[in-house]
Amino acid sequence: MIRITIASKHKDDRKIINTLLSAQDDFIIASVGTDSFHAVRSSMTLKPDIIIMDYYIEGNNGPEIASVIKRNSPSTVLIVLCPDDKYNVVDNALNAGISGFLLWKKDLDKLASAVRSVFYGGLYISESARNILSVRFGIADEAARVQQRLLTVTENNIFNGIILGQTDKEIADDLNMTIGALRNCVNKVKKKTGLQNRTQITVYAMLNGIIDIGKVKKTLFNKVG
Repeated sequence: MIRITIASKHKDDRKIINTLLSAQDDFIIASVGTDSFHAVRSSMTLKPDIIIMDYYIEGNNGPEIASVIKRNSPSTVLIVLCPDDKYNVVDNALNAGISGFLLWKKDLDKLASAVRSVFYGGLYISESARNILSVRFGIADEAARVQQRLLTVTENNIFNGIILGQTDKEIADDLNMTIGALRNCVNKVKKKTGLQNRTQITVYAMLNGIIDIGKVKKTLFNKVG
């Protein structure tokens, strides 16, 4: 079961979120509150799997308290709901380590999918925000298609490991590689794509269809089973 805390300043919004998520058999609503202080308290006492909160919320904005929540509960991941997707808003959210960015009203029907994606180590970003990220990382459509064709099966498997949040050792063990060989392979990927770190690799993979969240989750379930 996925345990969720909700923090939203408007009563109607809290009700909508609660109703949507309570309809899911694998979700449990651990607590509901009105401000950032509730989100922080929840991270300290309940340690939920997911905290869903307004980007603009009473107390401190989502990105401002993300580090506090992570210190209290490193395993808790955050999703923010925002009324706009301007460049600096999306940028601030990702830099703060927030795993889900959805637009209020427009993306509410995708909220359950977002919860499952971030719970299993992925990122979930609204479609319009993805376009902003493409610009941010300088990924032109045609260049992305060319780069994708250059990636090997092993490199795609490494992307899967990265999006699941695996360490270098875990990925190397899964692929029967040495740590040195893995890091050489990651460096080749970075050169091919022009990306610099795990966050950029993950976003690139999601934007360009290299990562299939459904397949990643199925792989994870098979390992657990």
